[in-house]
Amino acid sequence: MKIALFFLFLFQFCVVSAQDAISDSDMDSLDQLISDLLESSKKEQKQEKKQEKQAVQPQKNEKTKKQEVKPAKVKGKKLIVIDPGHGGKDPGTISGKLYEKDIVLKLAKKIEKLSKNYKNIEVRLTRDKDVFLALEERAVIANKMGGDLFISLHANSFPKDRNIGGMEIYHLDNTRDEYANKLARVENKISENASLLGTILVDMDISYYVGDSLDYAKEIGSGLKKDLKKYGVKLRGYEKGALFYVLVGARMPSLLFEIGYITNKTEKDLLQKDEYLESIAKSLLDSVSASKVK
Repeated sequence: MKIALFFLFLFQFCVVSAQDAISDSDMDSLDQLISDLLESSKKEQKQEKKQEKQAVQPQKNEKTKKQEVKPAKVKGKKLIVIDPGHGGKDPGTISGKLYEKDIVLKLAKKIEKLSKNYKNIEVRLTRDKDVFLALEERAVIANKMGGDLFISLHANSFPKDRNIGGMEIYHLDNTRDEYANKLARVENKISENASLLGTILVDMDISYYVGDSLDYAKEIGSGLKKDLKKYGVKLRGYEKGALFYVLVGARMPSLLFEIGYITNKTEKDLLQKDEYLESIAKSLLDSVSASKVK
């Protein structure tokens, strides 16, 4: 830079000495040239200072970024990833002013809060606010967290018959059950990539976790059946499999938990009570904590 400026001043000196032989228009052009060179020099100096400043700052490599996105699990604890279904622009099923997305988020937060009372359990949520997540994103988030169990929470509805109610727990499986398939089609409709389902289902990882998923479903289902008996809420089933797209791709045992029907008056009222949601949360955590699934 200093050498360039030296030649610039030398050039300017020669120009001044030869002014008598140069026209006024040529002199104006030379003045503009010198001005441009000086301006360019200032820009180069600013850029050099900026590069020097960046050089002394620690750079985040890919490994650092991954560590920020995926904090380590607590050693010795089983990590449950709770996925509150729907959210944001997707309210889920609606009954009056009650939205499915709000109920399941409230339950998820209670599960997370109560989990701190268990020494062998850690709980994380795929979303902790009212935001939209595509179905295919949810299992990816659980995988990045390194979960040991993935549970997607939902609420059911059947406006044609408001007497229908009950809880259901499903695991990902290629079932031929007509009702389960219909329910899966409803839950899968929000995804734009449902056409990938058939391709992904051939993945060996899906069949690898079916056994453990079913074991978890049985343990949680048995616990809920006993613990919620006082509320008069029945368990419609907890050993069935279905093609739920939200569970596809989860590299861990995974369940879809329909916590009740918001079109059923009794269950709608219960689902708005903290005591009832806490009973569901505690029963689920008790079952997972005592589970023999490794």
